[in-house]
Amino acid sequence: MLTSQKLKQFAVEKVHVDALGVASVERFKDAPPDLNPLTIMPGCRSVVVFIKRILRGSYRGIDEGTHWPSYTTFCYAGLNDMLAKSNYQMARFIEHHGFEAVGVSSRASLREWGPRGPSPAPGKPMREVNMQLRIAAVLAGLGEIGWSKVFMSKAFGPRQRIGVILTDAELEPDPIRIGELCDKCKRCVVECPGGAIPKTKAVSIEVEGKKIEWGDIDLGKCKLTHMGLNRKTAPFLAKRYPGLYLPVDQQEVTWKEAFDLSYAVFPSVPTYSALSKFGVPALCGARGCIIGCMKHLEKRGKVDNKFHTKPVFSKEKPWSLPEKPLHVDHHGFIYDPENQDSALTSGESRGWY
Repeated sequence: MLTSQKLKQFAVEKVHVDALGVASVERFKDAPPDLNPLTIMPGCRSVVVFIKRILRGSYRGIDEGTHWPSYTTFCYAGLNDMLAKSNYQMARFIEHHGFEAVGVSSRASLREWGPRGPSPAPGKPMREVNMQLRIAAVLAGLGEIGWSKVFMSKAFGPRQRIGVILTDAELEPDPIRIGELCDKCKRCVVECPGGAIPKTKAVSIEVEGKKIEWGDIDLGKCKLTHMGLNRKTAPFLAKRYPGLYLPVDQQEVTWKEAFDLSYAVFPSVPTYSALSKFGVPALCGARGCIIGCMKHLEKRGKVDNKFHTKPVFSKEKPWSLPEKPLHVDHHGFIYDPENQDSALTSGESRGWY
């Protein structure tokens, strides 16, 4: 007989996930059709959610401005691949007990991606159906959503990624636990280099009498920064395009527009081109939403996963590069920038171009 406890034991001991929780499908009854587990699996009775930790040291290089690849290759895009393998192992275990299991992608949810296919028939949900993984993790009792919209667990704070499995097995649900971690200190607001996290504007839902709330994030600004187009945290961009001025806080782009623009730029920036081969590169290092949050949680002693290194993150104010490039009087046409007397850079010649 398959039970929640038996599945949790298998997940932790054999698959080596860090924690697993279960939500009844009834907790998703108010979810829109394109984010509802019943749209994916009409016979779903239980939503199984598991987490795998993001290695603490993977943030150190970005926090200190010395090393970027570890976070992307091992603990962001790389960890998504590990989640998929864990998902398959647990789905097999569920099917071994005579129940069906459907894995849900750990990639971005539909609302962030935007429509990628033809319009659905009238009355039908959008074709690209996924789930809001962070809400699913909360409803499965694994933790809460912080003000920055990042999921937080008691074990690791904001430092994990999430996997979801749907099954027709009726498993015992875990209680929803919120209000234990995020005290709305707003350090994430201050330290987000993209200015993507609001101070006061919130989004909320209510499930089983519990209010789940987070900041109304500007996903376009978040994605521009996350994917390395924010000069303040992107030395690779500033080196390749020293005259580029793209103030992120003044942009009004969608998540998808920011994503597409980033991938258009990647081939011309060697570091970005290399990292993008491993999946979506995480280039800002979650400076506010995760690193800033961790600094606050560790100071309060709220995270169970302890470290001997003190402090694990720097105590200094987060480093930042000048957003605006130094003024260069070239007017977009330089033949020999080392030779200021060049005919093509002289004021007299400039009138001809």
